Amino acid sequence: MTSGNANLGATIQPTWTIFIDNFSIGVEEWILEPDLNYFAVDVVDPTHGISTSGTYFIHDGQIVSTTHSGMSGGYRCYYTPSGVYSDGTINLTMHAENTVNEVRELTFHLLYGYNLEFEKLIDWGPKTEVVTTIQASNLAFCPNTEGDSFYFETEELPSYDLGAFIEGVVKHVDLGATIYPQSTFFFYDRTYTITVSGVKDFHGNIMDTYTFSFRVENPI
Repeated sequence: MTSGNANLGATIQPTWTIFIDNFSIGVEEWILEPDLNYFAVDVVDPTHGISTSGTYFIHDGQIVSTTHSGMSGGYRCYYTPSGVYSDGTINLTMHAENTVNEVRELTFHLLYGYNLEFEKLIDWGPKTEVVTTIQASNLAFCPNTEGDSFYFETEELPSYDLGAFIEGVVKHVDLGATIYPQSTFFFYDRTYTITVSGVKDFHGNIMDTYTFSFRVENPI
């Protein structure tokens, strides 16, 4: 009488010899749709080799034209879309088959994003706290919207000690002074303030601090 062990209901997991790796986009980290050159992925089977006739990209459920470039143990596969239009995500599947008819698929989910550039020059003014908010929507497996905010503070206007030249006269009259600013870069429609202090007469009397403002008019 012979006895033995039976393994009923056991699931045998396949031992993959097909490897799919190195998914890449043929541009930099972010792209504009018209600038999209290609999608690429490496498909390798060092044991059996890869069948090019059974290895291709599937774009949103449709088999698309795929080119192959030979590499050690397999191929780098390329897909160049004629245009990328979607509701917010691209589902791109790599369908790979080796020479012994084993098949493996791997799906990549690509989300749309935006590159924002703020080109308008805004004068926030000196010593001002500016709050900026951002919002992003995830349209992948669990759609949701996230937001964030941050703030920055503009620099305070620098103040400089400006040189002044006073031309003396023989008799007692009001004396004029010429101020030489360190910068002649002024904006139209802005008000600038000058403070005069530290003025002494020959007896050492100090003049009260004097402040005045002027505005650069816009000629337009």
